[in-house]
Amino acid sequence: MSTGTRDGYRQRQRQHLQQRRTSSPPRPPREPRSRDTFSPKRFRILLLILGFILMAMIGKLFYIQLIDANHLKKKAQLSRNQALTLFNRGRIVDRGGMVLAQDTVLYDLFVHPKYFFKMPVAQIATALAPVLEMDETKLLEKLSEPYTTIGVKKNLTKPQMEAILAVRTPVVAQDPKTKKLILDDNGRPVVRQVRLPGLDFVKKNVRNYPQGNLAAHVLGYVNDEAQVSSGVESSAAKILKKKPTDLNNTYLDGRGNVVDLGKLDPKNLVTLPKAQDVQLTIDARLQYVAERELAAGLARSHAKRGTVIMMDPRTGELLAFAVLPTYSPDRFYKASAEELKNWAITDVYPPGSTFKILTVASGLELGKISRDSRILDTGKMKVGGWTIQNYDYGKHGAPGMIDLTYLLMHSSNIASAKISLMLPAQQHHAMLKLMGIGSRTGIDIPGESAGIILPPKSWDESTHASIGYGYGMAATPLQIASAVAAIANGGIWNSPHVMKGSPVTHRRIFSEKTCADMRYLLTRSIQDAKTSTVRVDGVEVAGKTGTSRKPRAEGVGYSPDVYTSFVGFFPAKSPKVLIMVVVDSPQMAESWGSTVAGPIFRNIAQETVSYLGLNAAKIARTSVASTSGLGGVHSMAGVPVPASTHTH
Repeated sequence: MSTGTRDGYRQRQRQHLQQRRTSSPPRPPREPRSRDTFSPKRFRILLLILGFILMAMIGKLFYIQLIDANHLKKKAQLSRNQALTLFNRGRIVDRGGMVLAQDTVLYDLFVHPKYFFKMPVAQIATALAPVLEMDETKLLEKLSEPYTTIGVKKNLTKPQMEAILAVRTPVVAQDPKTKKLILDDNGRPVVRQVRLPGLDFVKKNVRNYPQGNLAAHVLGYVNDEAQVSSGVESSAAKILKKKPTDLNNTYLDGRGNVVDLGKLDPKNLVTLPKAQDVQLTIDARLQYVAERELAAGLARSHAKRGTVIMMDPRTGELLAFAVLPTYSPDRFYKASAEELKNWAITDVYPPGSTFKILTVASGLELGKISRDSRILDTGKMKVGGWTIQNYDYGKHGAPGMIDLTYLLMHSSNIASAKISLMLPAQQHHAMLKLMGIGSRTGIDIPGESAGIILPPKSWDESTHASIGYGYGMAATPLQIASAVAAIANGGIWNSPHVMKGSPVTHRRIFSEKTCADMRYLLTRSIQDAKTSTVRVDGVEVAGKTGTSRKPRAEGVGYSPDVYTSFVGFFPAKSPKVLIMVVVDSPQMAESWGSTVAGPIFRNIAQETVSYLGLNAAKIARTSVASTSGLGGVHSMAGVPVPASTHTH
């Protein structure tokens, strides 16, 4: 079809359509459907939907009223009875009442820019920067952020908050109705000093430790918001957070205002009440000395870590418990895992020669040896395919027949192994378990390890022999200290504790005769030594040094490092104080218990004797040997704390 033919055809079609439109009558408009027309189908669908909604509502009400009622009731009470916002967490104090931990009220500063009104942000930043001790440019940037609420600074003290509220800034006065400037008599605008607008302070309770990191591993740390805690802050949480009785039924509205004033002591509206305090057995002065001397000893020996445990053997009360490395409890979140760990109760180690005290005591208790026994020390021997030798075998060879004083003074491995092998395995194991080896002591702070000791059926001859001189098993420093404390206490083992009023477990593990013999032997071993780093002026000391090889971290073999230790008590005939020192991985040329741990013990013990009045002349004059207390109270040089009274 040609182009002309196609165009003619299209023109004729358009003319035909136009004629039909003009000739056809217009259609009548469609009548709208009546709104009153009933549709059974739609009605059934609507009923079905309403039925589902009704059933869902009934089910939800049933769940709320019957199934979840108790939970929702408690939730509602918590939201209205926020008693923790009305009182401070209890304090932790030392045995003399010195505050070691307490709640402090601090404030966080926020600003609400919409309430700045027409005051320039730069003017507010200029006024606030000096009192907040912030850079004005950075503060201006913060105040200019596009938020309805802006956090400016946290943890402000009350004086800082009051200083901020006292800040005034100049504003030209306006008539509130006409908004015109107010002029003075000379026709100049009146300038007024006004408070900064849009400031908001949020009050909060923050845990504070007035003595810094003193006794950090005893006190522990707490963060209620994150629900984390350790030490006494954790184990005594129920006491420290116990709400005063009249606050239990006090309700708050949505703004935090008290609703039922009739049930609240009016004093609590003026001064925040405190929860119950927790008193420790720790003496802040002795704790300070222990930490100071331990830190000096670690620095001197370039050691990895150390601990000092000071105990009253008559009661199990810990008078000091120093652990290094340490941390600041109020900044615990910045500390490493190694600093946070109280390794003296969580980690075990081979105690080495300090364990010989318990080996000799077991031999005496089971009747295998007597105080006057003599043992052939060959200096070196083979047991079960393993060679055992004394540490000084290369220098002194075989000492021959030795008594028990010599054994303890020269730390004979051979004599100790022979005594251990004299004891039937079952009886020996039972004695060690009675001493608390392989069991938790029950100290009232969390995280304690039980130690390691194999059942007697697993002992071969070499294991049994090595237990005699402190290998073939593992214990915590606290377990060793508690076991030796039983000897100082006439055979009665007391569970160690750091809180006054904690339940104490008592059990007899040695006879009084065994303990009297051990006190004699331990005292003689120090007095008869040509040189000693643990002698203390004015008092007799009974004790023993220890040096043991450190197992490798992967658990196979020993590393080049050692543990050095000393455990001793005084006065030897009537013990009042036991001190155990353990130092991990000293790097001195001669790293022994006598060269590393011994001097730390001596320095602490010397100040303790003076402080508690335990020297022989003082005891003779004032009879402080009475079991009613720890002795007189004296000032201690270098300890910036007031005097306190010691009671049991």
